[in-house]
Amino acid sequence: MLSYFISGSNTYTIRTQPTGSNDFTMSLQDMTLLTNSTASLSNITYNGYESMLAFTASISGAVTAGEYRAKIINGIEEIWHGSIQVYASQSWDDSGKSDYRNQIPLDNAFISNVSENKYVILD
Repeated sequence: MLSYFISGSNTYTIRTQPTGSNDFTMSLQDMTLLTNSTASLSNITYNGYESMLAFTASISGAVTAGEYRAKIINGIEEIWHGSIQVYASQSWDDSGKSDYRNQIPLDNAFISNVSENKYVILD
């Protein structure tokens, strides 16, 4: 299963069936509505020695929690099939330090004097 992030960089590298073609199309079927569409592929590179296909995909009209059956065709035959799950955009939360707390209330004996971080102490 591939993860697709809305408003994100969706670059993939997958192993396919060996092919001599450089004409790749990704066909999609929405698993909820059963409608068919295609994904827009760009930055396509294919390593014939290892059968590795790298590309960036864009799915028009993708919504969070959407699921697709996907297949890649090399012009005439299917060389890969799988599924795609759509997720909301992700971002890194760097709002502050971790706040570990001791689960056994002690008289502040294990609180760091250097910082405000608190740690779980296991005996």
